[in-house]
Amino acid sequence: MRKLTREKGTSGFFEELFLFAVVSVLFVATLLVAVYYGGVKAQEYEKVQFVNEVYNFALKVRGYQPLIHDTVEGMFDYHKIKSVTYDELAKDLVPGFKFYIAVYDVSDYAMHYNATWGNLKDSNTYGYYKVVITYPVDIWVSDHEIHAAKMEVIGWK
Repeated sequence: MRKLTREKGTSGFFEELFLFAVVSVLFVATLLVAVYYGGVKAQEYEKVQFVNEVYNFALKVRGYQPLIHDTVEGMFDYHKIKSVTYDELAKDLVPGFKFYIAVYDVSDYAMHYNATWGNLKDSNTYGYYKVVITYPVDIWVSDHEIHAAKMEVIGWK
């Protein structure tokens, strides 16, 4: 604080009080903006990390030995996909989230071989983050019959 002496009298800290209030308000506003954008950035990072988790899980499913034919990644054996359960997938692949997997036969053959694991009802109720990843795969029926298909993996927290 300063004390000046002029011809009209003495001035005290009351002239500086307005300046102090303005600087305080600007400091608090800057601090609030920094905290807000820091939180937004943390949420974005968490979502990107979750997308990577679901992506890596989908890659594991494409190469999951109890599903594939002759160790060919992405070629599911028709006879095996009906025998694997949701609990086996969850136990062997250990995802940190709930998931739903669907294999849709999109071939021109008359007979279609589709398979699903999981339940989508929970995804709408508990889904804070929900990620959908789709991959092209094949379904091996016999050496002379291989169906084109797509695999859809949905993960949510």
